[in-house]
Amino acid sequence: MLPTSETKLSSWDDLNCPPRRPPPGHPGRGPPPFPRRQADTALLADASEGFTPADIKQAARTVAQAVFERTLDTGTRAQPTTEDFLRTISRTRPTVTTEMALEFADHTNRYGRS
Repeated sequence: MLPTSETKLSSWDDLNCPPRRPPPGHPGRGPPPFPRRQADTALLADASEGFTPADIKQAARTVAQAVFERTLDTGTRAQPTTEDFLRTISRTRPTVTTEMALEFADHTNRYGRS
């Protein structure tokens, strides 16, 4: 079965969480937190119908690369926007089709332990 809207929203929201602090003595601080107000995660969850959490992470990586390149091109630190994510989602094919999800659900019902 494909992820529910709640699961997808949770995946998008997880990408908004600031990174954990590195352990003491660790030289790096990690990337800055994703600006929470820059993207409408509820809209992204609706737009990513059929996406798995892995598909969502891949879309986020693609947006991060595009934003990085935009920062280099303009010389000004760019932030990801809802439009960046929607553009990437529209160009991304989910890895699990509806037919595959239905077949998996059927196999689970037929052969799964009860």
